Amino acid sequence: MNQIIARILTGTLIVIFGLGALLDALQVLPFWANIGNWWPIGLVLVGVIILINNLSQFIWATIFIGAGVLLQLERLGLVEVNFFALFWPIIIIGIGLSILFQKTMRPKNIKVQDLDDLTAIFGGSETVNSSKNYLGGKATAIFGGVTLDLRDAVIKKEATLNVFALCGGVELKVPREWKIKTEVFPILGGVESKSSSTAFKDDAPLLIVTGTAALGGIEIRS
Repeated sequence: MNQIIARILTGTLIVIFGLGALLDALQVLPFWANIGNWWPIGLVLVGVIILINNLSQFIWATIFIGAGVLLQLERLGLVEVNFFALFWPIIIIGIGLSILFQKTMRPKNIKVQDLDDLTAIFGGSETVNSSKNYLGGKATAIFGGVTLDLRDAVIKKEATLNVFALCGGVELKVPREWKIKTEVFPILGGVESKSSSTAFKDDAPLLIVTGTAALGGIEIRS
């Protein structure tokens, strides 16, 4: 459900942005003149999307929302602050807090490596999973990249991996004997499958890749 809400919100924002640009081109609405004063709202919305998509990333969501609010107040002349001088300290604090408070919620009786929960925000994440009972999980890339190597993993029957790429990318490396089914919704993004699958049997292990790629990409290869 959260992925659906995040997808709807992201798509709606892009449509609104496109309509504004169109109305400006038609000289109906001075969209570009106004966007200069209101663009920080975009940061707030990115924070909301992060929060909806993955509640465990509330630290980064709070940073985006707080930065957007602060910048918006500065653009409106309500406060005076050199936000860009504070940018890197804020990012460093965010990285530290995310390390301190990071925890992964998983169902009972499921081993850590059986279920992935990967996130990359303004950075990269590379993971090799060799689980003998891989069940899927989720991978989130926001202004960053996630690489997940599953070539030594085993799916007993079926697994579902939910991906969310916002201005970022997710790369999946899968065994050739797996069947791959993609159900990713692209929003000015895309999914590229380079997997040279050799699975022709109906009972071959199946990996279902779902989620959203907004201004980002997902690549699947063997």
